[in-house]
Amino acid sequence: MTKPFKSFIKPDLKKIEAYIKKNLDPGTSIVNDESFNLYVIGGKKLRPSLALLVGKLGDKDKYNDLIKTAASLELIHMASLVHDDIIDDSETRRKRKTTFYKYGYFQAVNTGNFLISSAIEAVSHIEHQEFHETYALAMRQIVEGELFQFDTQFDDMQTIDDYLDKIYKKTALLIVLSIKLGAFATNVDRKVLKSLIEYGYNVGMSFQIIDDCLDFTASEKILGKPKFSDLKNGHYTLPVLLLRNKDSTFRSMLKKYSKHRANSEELSKYILESNAIQESKAISNKYLDDALQNVTDIESPIKEYLVEVVEKLRDRLN
Repeated sequence: MTKPFKSFIKPDLKKIEAYIKKNLDPGTSIVNDESFNLYVIGGKKLRPSLALLVGKLGDKDKYNDLIKTAASLELIHMASLVHDDIIDDSETRRKRKTTFYKYGYFQAVNTGNFLISSAIEAVSHIEHQEFHETYALAMRQIVEGELFQFDTQFDDMQTIDDYLDKIYKKTALLIVLSIKLGAFATNVDRKVLKSLIEYGYNVGMSFQIIDDCLDFTASEKILGKPKFSDLKNGHYTLPVLLLRNKDSTFRSMLKKYSKHRANSEELSKYILESNAIQESKAISNKYLDDALQNVTDIESPIKEYLVEVVEKLRDRLN
């Protein structure tokens, strides 16, 4: 019987935390302190965890490169959240005031930029051309995703394909990147990597759809931020778009909201009384089912841990 997932990677995550603490050097400035604090209070560490799992399929002599790679990915994720909070004017995240609200615009921008530069520095020594080309392209795509999300705020005519493209660049891309870089860091077999990349795509897409559903259904205590914040900020997620496409009354309500930006509570109530959340959950579950198929040939115990990640995501919907 394998160890529980958290126990299996706990020693690795401890090494990542020690590495990040050393490099962010808390105690020297507000930016340094806030950067490390964001790591400590951070969420599930999904991205570094996936990089670690995949990397363990490769060359064990490359372990130090794997730790730095996983740390770099978490730093990039943290930076993206800081910048998201600026764009969305978010007061809280994970039940705490955001960097933006604690220290203002300039310190928040500096914190995000410091995290990005620290992430790049962490992997600068790795001698793998495709590793760096993949990383650089992903950074550009992540920024493009942020810009696209900004451009489509309060756009009631955006398509579901637009939404899927946004959540790929917002969430799934960084999860796919975690798998690719973890594999590159330890020279994982390319045939194995192809299936793992598909797994990362499906997990990432599901992960964001789940988050978008929870924005309507979870309590603020669980969310760590106000409910319905996506809708209030003009980010029309899958439940909104599915309902808009089939309900003319809601379509009219959404168009009016996009123009006047008032009475989001009325829209939220309408969504909760519809089947849009259930339909979105079904789509999320389809991605998770596909993810399970992607890892059928992965060696144990990594296969079992990748399956566990999928089932934990599925549990978030119930």
